[in-house]
Amino acid sequence: MMESTPQIPHAAAADPIPGLSPSTDNRGTFASLRNPNFRLLWISMLFSFTAIQMMITAQGFLTFELTGTATSLGLVSLGWGIPQLLFTLVGGVAADRLHKRWLTVISQSIMAITSTGLAVLIQTDLVTVWHVFVMALITGTVFAFNVPARQAWIPELVGEERLMNAVALNTTAFTSTGIIGPALAGGLIAVPFIGLTGVYYLMAACYAMTAVLLARIPGGAPSENVEREPPLQAMFDGIRYVRRHRFLPTLILMGFVPIVLGMPYRTFFPVFVDDVYGAGPVALGMMGLFMAMGALVGSLGVASLTNRSKRSQIQIVGGLGFGVALILFAAAPVLWMGLLALVFVGLASNGYWALNNTMVLGATDPAYFGRVMSIYMLSWSVMPFVALPQSALADGIGVQWMLGGVGILLIAVLLAIILLLPGYRRLHELESGGLNERASSATQA
Repeated sequence: MMESTPQIPHAAAADPIPGLSPSTDNRGTFASLRNPNFRLLWISMLFSFTAIQMMITAQGFLTFELTGTATSLGLVSLGWGIPQLLFTLVGGVAADRLHKRWLTVISQSIMAITSTGLAVLIQTDLVTVWHVFVMALITGTVFAFNVPARQAWIPELVGEERLMNAVALNTTAFTSTGIIGPALAGGLIAVPFIGLTGVYYLMAACYAMTAVLLARIPGGAPSENVEREPPLQAMFDGIRYVRRHRFLPTLILMGFVPIVLGMPYRTFFPVFVDDVYGAGPVALGMMGLFMAMGALVGSLGVASLTNRSKRSQIQIVGGLGFGVALILFAAAPVLWMGLLALVFVGLASNGYWALNNTMVLGATDPAYFGRVMSIYMLSWSVMPFVALPQSALADGIGVQWMLGGVGILLIAVLLAIILLLPGYRRLHELESGGLNERASSATQA
């Protein structure tokens, strides 16, 4: 059974990028929010993403306060990445064969419990960097199951016609909470009677509210096609499906490069605050705030897109712009210049990510949503392994030189993909020829 080839439905062959096909039902930036079930999912994501954004800020501040080194930030980030690398593909199978609602409810409940535990450790002055590392391990494990399930649930709730809009609004939820979360965490850390303890208790409350809201959403039943398969066969079928697809390998690679190389930049915010700007926790919150403002503009822009024939071109402009913006941020000698550069970092990176995410889901048959998204999300698990050598390099040559070099490398790799990879040229030619044209097959010969 392990040697069976996944059956790709005829519909996928007729329209390999159905999510990019013309739609008359995708009108307005917030069109998907007219669906009450997706609206409930979206509101739940606001609570969950607020907690995540607060965690990124608080975890970095706590780790740097305990150790004072950039390498320790990379190690904690690695704790997040190890379980995601090990379990994300398993999480994709779980998303296709288990109930998505309860999978997400359980994962958010675990996050509420672990956040409460770390808050107690901080409050009792027992916390060490290894406690932070263990929480990162738990968080990474939970996310390996939660993210594929949540992403695979979106098409079921909104349908193909509003998929692009819904995915962009999903990204908007993350980026809009990035305006609130870092500023809230940075501000509360600076308040003596609240501090890090209060931040982690607030995170726990947000995760608990997320679980309550998710439990109210109907649907989320497993795919009937996958339910009868052994788990290992289902996982390998998903890998073969991606490998044989005309567009998914290129789209997933296009997602991997900026995330793996560029996205660790947030890990080094505490280093910039302390070593470059000589500021405190309020500045740390402001950096996340300005980055998120740009990210919100980028993701809302994708949600408003109507000209689908230019999507791959817009995507690559965003990717190259991300590299340029990282260079500008790295070169900024003072806080206000760094904040301005972070607006463009957020705009370019999140616009790029939202477009690529939409195109991946749009190219995927519904029976494979969970497994394809788990493969796609592997980039986030690989990212901490890149962040660790970046951290060591930052300690060695300085964080500004390191991040500037990352921006240059990102631009070079994306240009190589554009100029040399046949899969990207096929996608570009399909869009240039008009999205009503049909490709001969969804799989490569």
